[in-house]
Amino acid sequence: MASVLGVLERRERVALARAEELRAELERLQAAVAEAEEAARRAVIAREETVEALAEAADEAAVSEAPTAAVPVAVGVGQRVEVPLWREGMGTEVLPPDCARIVALVREDAAGGGEGVRARAMREHLDWPASDAREQAARFRAKRLVERGWLAEGRPGLFRPRTG
Repeated sequence: MASVLGVLERRERVALARAEELRAELERLQAAVAEAEEAARRAVIAREETVEALAEAADEAAVSEAPTAAVPVAVGVGQRVEVPLWREGMGTEVLPPDCARIVALVREDAAGGGEGVRARAMREHLDWPASDAREQAARFRAKRLVERGWLAEGRPGLFRPRTG
């Protein structure tokens, strides 16, 4: 018959071995999480760099165009819309529908005493599906509207009606 102490020592060895197996598994999982986080970080950087590059390309095109020329804004795959430079007396009817709705939302927010509109609210107002890409698209349109004189950006990412 086995002694009580012998049984307890065996249980202890089994528990310690299991704890060591779990530590090894935890280290493997932590490495996998770190790898996935790094991949996500690289994807965010790539997306941000792409948006910046597209904005720079559009800016270069705007500089080379006549002052009243419209700057194309990407809408979706293969689709582009024109955003004309704002001039006195020009109404939102000259804007593409999504851009006109963004301007209307920003004006409505300001009329209600709001501090400005963020891209997420624009995406929701446009009834676009919730995704980072669609939020970036709304932000890109708002920034293009700022560049063309339709809106102002008081603080980064917070869009208000143009002043003056």
